[in-house]
Amino acid sequence: MTVWIPTAAATAEIIFFPLATAVAVIALRRSVLQARQKWLLGAAMVFSFLAKIALARMGHNFDVYCYRVISNILSQGGSAYQRADIYHYGPIWGWIVSGFGHLAGPGGEEVFHRGELSYPGAGEHFHMWIAAFLAMIDVLIGVAIGRAYSWIGAMVFVLSPIGLLISGFHSQFDNVAVLMGLLAWLLIREGKPKPVALTVSAACLGISLIVRHVLFLFPIWLVFWKPLGKLRYRILYAAVAYGLFAGSFLPWLGDPALRAAIMSNVFGYKSFYGNSLLGYVIGLILPLTSLDWYLRWIPVVGGLQAIWMALMVATGVALVRKGAPELYLFYLMLVYASSPALYGQYCAIPMVAAAAFYPAWESWAFIAAGTLANLANKNNIGLFFFQAVFPAEIVIRGRPYHHLSDLFQNSAFMFFLVASQFCAGALFLKQWRQVKKPTARSPLRIEMWKAAALIAVGGLPTLATGATGTAAEPGDAQTDQPERETITRV
Repeated sequence: MTVWIPTAAATAEIIFFPLATAVAVIALRRSVLQARQKWLLGAAMVFSFLAKIALARMGHNFDVYCYRVISNILSQGGSAYQRADIYHYGPIWGWIVSGFGHLAGPGGEEVFHRGELSYPGAGEHFHMWIAAFLAMIDVLIGVAIGRAYSWIGAMVFVLSPIGLLISGFHSQFDNVAVLMGLLAWLLIREGKPKPVALTVSAACLGISLIVRHVLFLFPIWLVFWKPLGKLRYRILYAAVAYGLFAGSFLPWLGDPALRAAIMSNVFGYKSFYGNSLLGYVIGLILPLTSLDWYLRWIPVVGGLQAIWMALMVATGVALVRKGAPELYLFYLMLVYASSPALYGQYCAIPMVAAAAFYPAWESWAFIAAGTLANLANKNNIGLFFFQAVFPAEIVIRGRPYHHLSDLFQNSAFMFFLVASQFCAGALFLKQWRQVKKPTARSPLRIEMWKAAALIAVGGLPTLATGATGTAAEPGDAQTDQPERETITRV
């Protein structure tokens, strides 16, 4: 690749911010909301945007450093897949971070230390650019929720602590893929779309897969969704989405080394898995290593992953036959609730569904559990507070914890994270039941108690299995990588 990519990306990103702002302002002005409601939603969006930039100023984790590494490689005319050990996606995100690297200039002075190795920091301005971009993506998602579902749901989304922590400090980009998937869905949501809408929707879904393949099973759901049109159109729709994803790697397939890196680290990538509700429940019946051995005849994926994919496809078919009206929201809830691998950043995936279904107490429970998990996560902002307040080492059952944050990371983090999966699953089941038979709401006090009980029950699998180890993040499968450490600024 050539060195013009960072410059072109930087130019596009400069244009993006005023364009996205204009879209949000025009959408608010043309909405049917009352003037007071428009001002409240607009103020919430501005607050959300500024808060995420402020959180980015407090420091960054190893993932932001990885973004800087990829940005530097592209600025020198290289390819992100030269470091496929830390980059497991299509090329779009690499292009985006290269543009922000160009805008931010050289990295900062902060340094990661691990043993005898040092890892230079990403630079404060670089992180702030990325957080601003992700915050604006969240604003656009809020606009889409406000127009398609409700303005209160949009408020819930932009003000959710999950979004503040993940888009701000953690700066993970799942929301970009979720936004493109949401746009794809809204274009065909009413059924029987016109050819232009069908084509644009398929392209949006393909771009979503290129950014991050969160929705890689959703096109299969749509193949069974008859409102999309005749069977050949549904198959063509899925083919376009998958084709764009596969085709995005063509420029690098001529290089044997890069081709091998892409096949190994993108298409054949395997993170540690089993640190999830599905993994813990199956682990109570059969060790995951035994499951993989029994299902070793399945190519590419492991046994737990195969079961998960089969579960996702079968449930999608059942939802289609039941006539579920919001397939995309159901997909976001299910892909998170049943995921074989789990990490704090994944809480951003079902947030659109939690916001759209905000009246449900299961939605409150999910947001509460996801927030607590990310606060306890040493790779998020939790480390900043716990290290400052509890700097001394403590020993529990003979095991030293250098900071109270270590204790939270090894116990509370996984407890609340798995509980958030359980809550997302409960929300999914409730909406499933309401497709044909809406349920009445209980008094507020009772619903709050139900939400608390749901979180407590949801975390029990981690206690039953003794699952108090740190969850594995996708990049951690590489044994030569440093753990996801965090740099904080005071």
